[in-house]
Amino acid sequence: MTLAADHDNHHDRGASAVPHRRGIVAVLTNPAADNGHGSHASRKAVAALREACGRHGFAVVDVTGHSRDESLENACRAITHAKALVVVGGDGMVSIGVNAVADCDVPLGIIACGSGNDFARGVELPIGRIATSAEGIAAALSYDSTIVLDLGHVRSPEDGGHRIDTFFAGMLNCSIDAAINDRANQSRLPFGTLRYLEAGIREAAHVGNYGFHVAVTNDDYSVDDYDLLTPLLAIANAVYIGSGIQASPDSDLDDGLLEMLWAKWLPTAPAALRILAKAYRGEHLDEPVIGYRRIRSITINATGEGKEPPVLMSDGECIGTLPVTVDVHSKALRLLVPPAAREHWNIVEDNRHTGEDH
Repeated sequence: MTLAADHDNHHDRGASAVPHRRGIVAVLTNPAADNGHGSHASRKAVAALREACGRHGFAVVDVTGHSRDESLENACRAITHAKALVVVGGDGMVSIGVNAVADCDVPLGIIACGSGNDFARGVELPIGRIATSAEGIAAALSYDSTIVLDLGHVRSPEDGGHRIDTFFAGMLNCSIDAAINDRANQSRLPFGTLRYLEAGIREAAHVGNYGFHVAVTNDDYSVDDYDLLTPLLAIANAVYIGSGIQASPDSDLDDGLLEMLWAKWLPTAPAALRILAKAYRGEHLDEPVIGYRRIRSITINATGEGKEPPVLMSDGECIGTLPVTVDVHSKALRLLVPPAAREHWNIVEDNRHTGEDH
């Protein structure tokens, strides 16, 4: 994801004229999204937020930078005095948002109108409905309606996190899944689902093993230390990836755990395609080749066996290379949701944790 260098600085004109007796809402957009066609959605989203939030007494200030790094810096400065941060776009924008507000009390709002929208899909936020999303965020702000969720955290262990130190809402991809994500990001196909499907088919046609050494702290605090030769290794916080693939269908966003997903051996290309098709329905975990376990943390190194692991992808963003340590930050994200959605979420999570059907 690349943020436009020529975003509309006129968004902030007249901000002082908007009633703001209840505070300021900072917003980040990505006009360069969707192969450069995101400027219309960005303008529409800011206008809708100004209209909806203004009626509730909040002013909206666009703090979009000329790059991803500048937008993150602007957001980190803005949340020192803003009531909330709102991001407009897909999972790449969510990535910026969670890295700005992780482990603090400032809530994040999401207007999901990108190519993937996997995190928003997993928490049942509106997809591609800008006005509805803006109204929901305004209502959530007015009634202080939030849910509190876990985040994954990735750092480089050899330098204390100097090289890599980033949070993820959805998933860390380390293998063929990262290669698929990277290929999809470069695609010029018009829809996110098509991009990932094409990328998945192309990568599955020449799938190979990567060599990893992992040290895993399991959910019961036991520790396993072993080598993996596998085409697939991913660490999940949320269910979805790849514009609707239910890669980690049992992920729970407030259980204080992550999920480790891997392939136990190298499948044939037809088998890999079959598993990919089943993953769209979240039915791939019954495949004998797929390994899946809940974990508290994992350290991942490359062993030099097999293919060289691709660049790591975190919520669709390139973050660097191995080695990394991954753990969970429990209750690290406050997410703005409409009051009715908060009540539904609380009921679903209560039922999940008590083992009832829902």
